[in-house]
Amino acid sequence: MTVNTSVLDVQGFNLHINEHHILKDINLSFYRKKVTAIMGPSGCGKSTLVRSMNRLNDLISGVRMDGGMYLYKKNLLEMNPILVRRKVGMVFQRPNPFPTMSIYDNVLSGYYLNGIKLTKAEKEEIVVDSLEKAALWDEVKNGLHRKGTFLSGGQQQRLCIARALAMKPKILLLDEPTSALDPKATTRIEELIIELKSKVTIIMVTHNIGQASRISDMTAFLYLGELIEYDCTDTIFTTPKHTRTEEYLTRKFG
Repeated sequence: MTVNTSVLDVQGFNLHINEHHILKDINLSFYRKKVTAIMGPSGCGKSTLVRSMNRLNDLISGVRMDGGMYLYKKNLLEMNPILVRRKVGMVFQRPNPFPTMSIYDNVLSGYYLNGIKLTKAEKEEIVVDSLEKAALWDEVKNGLHRKGTFLSGGQQQRLCIARALAMKPKILLLDEPTSALDPKATTRIEELIIELKSKVTIIMVTHNIGQASRISDMTAFLYLGELIEYDCTDTIFTTPKHTRTEEYLTRKFG
């Protein structure tokens, strides 16, 4: 497996919710300038795993985690969750721009929520840079002070990506980012993900096997809370080592 520097190393990670053992001894690494797809049937723990990476599961009653998630060798499970979320951005299934905010303020909302003061020039630079990275600038530059909710679904999702990128994260988590979008908007987001991987490490949950094969460099397959297989995407899709992976990819279950 030819890879470069790891950004995040998950080591012996377990997650329980009350008496339920949801994720079981997960070990895998995520690499710079790579898109990693996390696949598996519904309920296998995909979203729970990525939500652990920016400490969203802390908000669930009865959650217990052990093991480590090392962001550049520092265990993010021991870091201040607010600092973690600055370094590990998240985009959800359904586009969720803040409805009362303009496009401009949506992009800057992470700074507002964290109480980070910016000059007008800094704000302008961040807004333009983030919207350009999210391939949205040309479409919205003449209406930055309109509400984000006036945009189409695909544009709203790119606005959410811009909002996450504005904080200059080391990792961008995407939890089924195109499942609520039409095919044209899905294609645009997929193209964007490929463009973005040179700037930020991307970890993407997807139930779409074709999408994983098209845009990811690495693929992890989870089943019932266990990591069954992890390898280069080409290897996973052409010569999977485990029968369970092959059965999933040939749609025998899931």
